[in-house]
Amino acid sequence: MTDGELMLDDEVVLNGSHRSTERAIPLRIWHCTHPRTASNLLAKQFENHPQLALKGYTFFDAHLFGPESAREWKATSDKPGADKATYQNSFNELQQFLERIEQEGKSVFIKEHISFILDPARKAASSPLSNGRLPQPCPRVVDETVQSIDGQTLVTERTNPSVLPDSFMRTLSPIIQIRHPVLSVSSRYRASCKSRGPPDIFAVEYLLQDLYAAPRMVFDWYSEHVYPNRKLIARGAQSWPLVLDGEDLVNDNERVISAICTLANLDIQGVTNEWQPVSEDLKSKQPVNVQTYLSTIQNSSGVIKSGYKEGNLSIDKEAEKWTGEFGSEVANRLKEIAEAAMVDYTYLTQYRI
Repeated sequence: MTDGELMLDDEVVLNGSHRSTERAIPLRIWHCTHPRTASNLLAKQFENHPQLALKGYTFFDAHLFGPESAREWKATSDKPGADKATYQNSFNELQQFLERIEQEGKSVFIKEHISFILDPARKAASSPLSNGRLPQPCPRVVDETVQSIDGQTLVTERTNPSVLPDSFMRTLSPIIQIRHPVLSVSSRYRASCKSRGPPDIFAVEYLLQDLYAAPRMVFDWYSEHVYPNRKLIARGAQSWPLVLDGEDLVNDNERVISAICTLANLDIQGVTNEWQPVSEDLKSKQPVNVQTYLSTIQNSSGVIKSGYKEGNLSIDKEAEKWTGEFGSEVANRLKEIAEAAMVDYTYLTQYRI
């Protein structure tokens, strides 16, 4: 089976277990996202595509509010049941959504931050600037769609960096979105200040959202276990797992969208390139964090080029601006974070489209 084709086998064997596939299984695109990488733009452009159904942040409640949350500080929510959300229940919800949409013959676009589903042990190991806090146990998540020969549900093998079983992760076609740390690190700090006030930029949880160690883990796992020839393919090629730089998306949008549609067998005519800005009345009813993190998309009517050029981005030069904007202590920390993030970012850019 080549990249982008439908799975047409009568039966798929996963980790020694079997899953019936009497019908063709449409593509399951995992938009593996990272904060402030222009990921909302990609989702916006595909949200009304007739061949797709979008599913966003299924594990948000489990990650932030649920009893298995591995965050250093647990958030609270007024949403009924949010504090009881588990990874297993969230996974079951996603599986039910997939089954329903795939019965309609559509592919699925799953938008999920890798940090929301990262194994706590991988989380603790992913930051060279962390405080060495011991990780919590990994939540137990069972893929109930995979059964053994005797019909008993398996606790499937998990070698991937997420909390989800390998049997499920192998069915996904990932788009891993990144962005130059000079832009993403400062953007997230600004957004955090606007939505919740100045964050603790020395916390492990904060660091994880800025570093690209976790997206690299995802890329390496898929390259080793699912697409073994991926690392032989040079930058600019179209292959899963696809690496997408947010700056390429905004500044070279037509080429990037065309490449994704070709790889995923999607009609490019179904992509949205223009939309209506969200009204001030509707925005006024949104939570502050929603207004903040979606401000660019909600205030725009199409793709807005950033004006940045890759060769002109300098951490040292930007850090001087951050000193004037945030003060020297914050600026020095943001510079430290950006420099740490550059290692894995540079690695991933070798393979970006």
